[in-house]
Amino acid sequence: MQFKSIRWIEVVALSAAIGIVFLYETIGAEETQKPKASSGAFSELKIKKDSSAAKTASESERSTSSEPDKPISDISQAVESQADSLQKVAEPPALDAVTQQQNAGQSDSQPGESIAISEPVSSASSNDAELKPIPIPDDAGPVALEAVSFKGVTPGTTTIDEVEKAWGVPKEIFKQDDMMTQLYSVEPFERVEVSYQHNKVVSVVIRFDKPIPANNIAVQLDMAFIRPVLVSNELGDILGQVYPERGVLFAFESSEDKSKSSSKVTHIILEALNAEPFILRAETELDSRYDMSLRDLEDALNLQPNNARAHWLLSRVLSAMEQFEKAEAASADAVALEPDNPRYRVTRAQILGQMGRLQEAIEEAEKAVETSKNFAHIRARALSLLGDLTASGLKPDYRKAIGYHTKAIEAANTVANDPHPAIRMAAKEVLVDAHLGAVHDIAWGDWKEKEKAVSKWMERASMFADDLVDNEGGSQERQFQVCTRALTACLGMRGKIDPEPWIREAASKGDDLIASSADSFHKAQYQWQLGMALYDAVQIYQMRSDHDKAIKYALSAVEYLEQGHERKQTLSTAYILGRLYFRLGAIQAIRDENHQQAVTWFEKAVPLLLKPLPPEAIADLGRQGESFVSMGVSYWQTKHRKKAVELTEHGIELMEKAVKQGKLDQSALIIPYNNLAAMHRQLGASKDAERYQARAAKIKENKIK
Repeated sequence: MQFKSIRWIEVVALSAAIGIVFLYETIGAEETQKPKASSGAFSELKIKKDSSAAKTASESERSTSSEPDKPISDISQAVESQADSLQKVAEPPALDAVTQQQNAGQSDSQPGESIAISEPVSSASSNDAELKPIPIPDDAGPVALEAVSFKGVTPGTTTIDEVEKAWGVPKEIFKQDDMMTQLYSVEPFERVEVSYQHNKVVSVVIRFDKPIPANNIAVQLDMAFIRPVLVSNELGDILGQVYPERGVLFAFESSEDKSKSSSKVTHIILEALNAEPFILRAETELDSRYDMSLRDLEDALNLQPNNARAHWLLSRVLSAMEQFEKAEAASADAVALEPDNPRYRVTRAQILGQMGRLQEAIEEAEKAVETSKNFAHIRARALSLLGDLTASGLKPDYRKAIGYHTKAIEAANTVANDPHPAIRMAAKEVLVDAHLGAVHDIAWGDWKEKEKAVSKWMERASMFADDLVDNEGGSQERQFQVCTRALTACLGMRGKIDPEPWIREAASKGDDLIASSADSFHKAQYQWQLGMALYDAVQIYQMRSDHDKAIKYALSAVEYLEQGHERKQTLSTAYILGRLYFRLGAIQAIRDENHQQAVTWFEKAVPLLLKPLPPEAIADLGRQGESFVSMGVSYWQTKHRKKAVELTEHGIELMEKAVKQGKLDQSALIIPYNNLAAMHRQLGASKDAERYQARAAKIKENKIK
């Protein structure tokens, strides 16, 4: 299981809590004794249902989840002294005991399966201790949202009067702006800090005298079954980890390698349940588990319906899942809440482009460019997107597009070495995408010395992708993207560039991504992308008149596209798969004149091609009609006369619509009309034959004039 991390940017509640921790780290230090923190004290940390949390649609499911809905079990009932209890916290229990505690928190686990700790760890008091980060548990479904309380104090609920009534007069009081913090000693902890805003508790900080392994505490607090998320600052330094469903944050001791977790907890921070931790975890898993991210964002929006960032991330998840209508609505909400946020406009432009609403997408991208002047990495992304959009649609402008892609590269270069990991990686990702965009512009546009230019731009795109993977911890997906886009460029070059090296590389990296993907939708996406790359290879080899290789890669493409379509089931996937089936049948019919074999492929193609065209394929209406006419010939040759006539008539109907819309020249109807006339004549329907023969003759006559 992988341990996830996320950059800590734009956090409100969590950053406020950490701010309190750092602000009062040294105040009153001379009065601080060495508190003897005990595992027995953890029995005072109890789960309390957060009455302020909105009920979710899956509330009934959550109420039956495997985690406890009662106070956390008293782990240290047998503890006789604070000194003894400190020793028991510092030294992790034996593996069997740990497993028992884990299984108590997750009833679905298999006997002997360790959820939070994969192997025993050394005592926290040892300088040579090798501490392991808590791996993310396998997803066991929804977890109930229940805030943790300490000694009767629950952040977000308890008032200052109630704290003072229960705990007495504080040892010290600190104030900063509208925040007040009280210092208490609460047995057995010497230092407990309670912070307030508007007379209500916003956080409780419980400090330990010695750092304690995070996995020990997670098990003892019965949270090992919850997926934590690492919290980092903008430079990537890991500060701690948070458990969103409990409002619990572990603050870590500093590590020599700031980018790695020490997994040693110096203090625990309790907060009211809020949207930010769910948003952090959703963004962390955005590229690996759509289902988990979607669930976290739904929880975040239940807690804070007007959180613009949550709406923005939701739009990205829904778009990746190809739920474009819902994604567009979520992106509209994000932009409405924060109209000056250029990232939200970039995402909205991407979604509108995917929906075929090209002009709206371009306008939104232009607004993103205007509002991102102080954010070079976002401006670069917006410019790169403008290039992609300009190179799309019925009338692509490749010269204008390459201008946008070049400007995107210039903007990204200014921050490609930024010390902030988030900015640096975003800039390098644009460098990959903008170079690939330029490759597309050149390959499909009208340029001199295209082959040389395409090769040069592809080389640079590949170099930047390798840098992302090798030096920034980026995903192999970037290298896979380079391979697939290279094949699209080879197609645009009409087969003048040998695609074989890119095919081998795409297949290798694609299969690796498919095998390593835990999310079914991600797996389907990789299968689809690899299938599309192989489909490009089919068309390239047809252009190179190498029909054997065309069939070879077509059969491989079918395998991947069928797997992807089975999971995705969209109009777009149905259309592409139907087109591939048709192309395989056409090769059999034209090259081999094997109409019987062709019909076996057409039988698969027809149900898919009869579906409505997806928005991005509206311009293909005429070609779609021609495909039905072509299939009609093979059905006629194999004695399926009735179906041959039906397919030809349907094809003519589509072609006539395309002619009316100005998408197809009328002369393209001459052959279909003559085919249909010949069919009717052989079937004895002479009047129908004469009618279609006359239509063909009229078009031919007008063409001569």
